[in-house]
Amino acid sequence: MSRSLLISALSFAIVGLSACAVPTQVRESQNVPPGKVYAGKILTITAPNSEGWQLLKSDPSGMAFARKSTTPGESFAAQVAIFDPPQTDSPEEFEAFIVKGAKGDAETDRFSTSKFTHQFSSARGYPCVQIQNISEDRDAKTGPNKTETLVLQNEHLYCRHPVQKNIGFAITYSHRGKSLHPDLQKEALSFIEGVFVPSNPSSK
Repeated sequence: MSRSLLISALSFAIVGLSACAVPTQVRESQNVPPGKVYAGKILTITAPNSEGWQLLKSDPSGMAFARKSTTPGESFAAQVAIFDPPQTDSPEEFEAFIVKGAKGDAETDRFSTSKFTHQFSSARGYPCVQIQNISEDRDAKTGPNKTETLVLQNEHLYCRHPVQKNIGFAITYSHRGKSLHPDLQKEALSFIEGVFVPSNPSSK
């Protein structure tokens, strides 16, 4: 599994490919009204419900939103990425696949992880894995030719699509700054709940 889905959410490097997964395509960043709904055939994606977000990327591989803060070095990211999960025969096997990929990317030359938790969830009626992690980013770019060490918080939900079972989607909400963001979980939950499979998803 690609590191871009697990640790480096703020780099907005979305991988994977699935036709018709995302409702619209953009070539340049766009300002996004709070809570704007993007209805797609495979997924419906709702923009974060607060001011100041931009849509940076929207194509068949996913969507990426970003918001800068007035605090120097602080930024937020929200993204949905499509990936290609292997066939698994049980919830435990699916969770093990997701967690193995996440743990394999958690410790790198750039990142060191201080918190990593995971939990399988069937609340949506299809297999998902919740992951939370807090990392130290030792090479965060905060300006031209300037890098700092910042804290990166990630809230993830990885799911297998209930109809197109060869498709997985990862929902991530992230904060990067000099200290922890106390409202991250609340904001992340709002964004994650706004990404869902439509009532009559495409099976093609």
